[in-house]
Amino acid sequence: MKTAIITPTDPRTGISNYSENLAIELLKLDVEISIISPKNSPNKLLTTNDNMEHITPENYDVNDYDVTHFQLGNSPLHEFQFHILGENFKDLKNNPNIVTTVHDARNFDVFNLNCIKCISTGLKSLNSPMTYPYDIVDKAFQEVSNYLIFHNKSALEEYNVRYKLNNKFLRYIPIPAYRFAGMPAQTVETNLEENRFLAPGIISPFKGQDILIKSVSGLDNDMELIFIGQITNNDYCLYLNNLVENLGVGDIVKFKGFVSDDQFIKEIDRAKAVLIPRLISSWLKKSPIYKFRKMLGLDYMISHSSSGVLPKALASGKPVLCSENQGFSDYVDSNRGIMCLDRVESWRNAIKFMIENPNKVIQMSNNSRNFAAETLDPKLIAKKHLSLYQEYSNKKL
Repeated sequence: MKTAIITPTDPRTGISNYSENLAIELLKLDVEISIISPKNSPNKLLTTNDNMEHITPENYDVNDYDVTHFQLGNSPLHEFQFHILGENFKDLKNNPNIVTTVHDARNFDVFNLNCIKCISTGLKSLNSPMTYPYDIVDKAFQEVSNYLIFHNKSALEEYNVRYKLNNKFLRYIPIPAYRFAGMPAQTVETNLEENRFLAPGIISPFKGQDILIKSVSGLDNDMELIFIGQITNNDYCLYLNNLVENLGVGDIVKFKGFVSDDQFIKEIDRAKAVLIPRLISSWLKKSPIYKFRKMLGLDYMISHSSSGVLPKALASGKPVLCSENQGFSDYVDSNRGIMCLDRVESWRNAIKFMIENPNKVIQMSNNSRNFAAETLDPKLIAKKHLSLYQEYSNKKL
């Protein structure tokens, strides 16, 4: 089965870790894979495999493949996918073997698009006079896809209600839990003497990491809050730095930026817990664009979002402290972590609980690792994708 994975790009790793891991596991199942992306992954497990090739977007032809799998991200980095859609729209629409993964129920919308070509493609797909900013992307991919895949059940249901879609058109497949691509969950010792809390991932006002900085103010100085990832907005970066200074938490809060894959895993291994907020920053709520959208009833959708770092934390046997986000509820419960309210006190109390209850940390760690190994095993997730591909493919393995 010749399969094209049109992957989101990542500023650090070329192609997204999710796409990379899926490709590696499908290759193990003897699926012939082409990665479609402006950049390829440096991962040798992927690039040295005889059944995998990297194709640049301008050389992609839908008719060369039994299955094409779009993986829709939430960033202008991924506009090349929209270009592929526009340039191949007729052939894609006539092809019965197109699958799209919607990584978030809050896809990038018209406010995020940077080029006229993308907006033009999106507008052609709209057949209703009443539209929302996110429709321009969502409806375009709905037109060509035989299936839409979601990483959490809440996002699937939200899409179904929003667009009145046929449930047979939608599928839930969770994010696989792995450390490095090709490496599943494993036993990692937690150093209970170190009160290190890790907040990995892109730092964005749409994730609201500033609540974490506020939450550690007033806590014992014998702890660290480590941020790993790029800050996406220069003004937000300035706001966060000023917040750290004004609250006097410079000795506790550290920003490490992008790190290598090896260092990323080492930081997770040293952490007592992994922190993953999903809320709109108080800083963003004061901005003119936010107020304008809210006035029009165009709220940003973050209540059904997913996270690439969440399954990595589970695979590493770490408790997860996260927002009370419906998209996270398929992965985190009271046995594996704490879901926090959109209040500083809620996050502060969760961090204090982890510091003061080492035995509970061990319990949650074991539960996270077991859940990752039993429910989010990468081989199992790859087989779910393959089964879906085969439903519309003329070539059965």
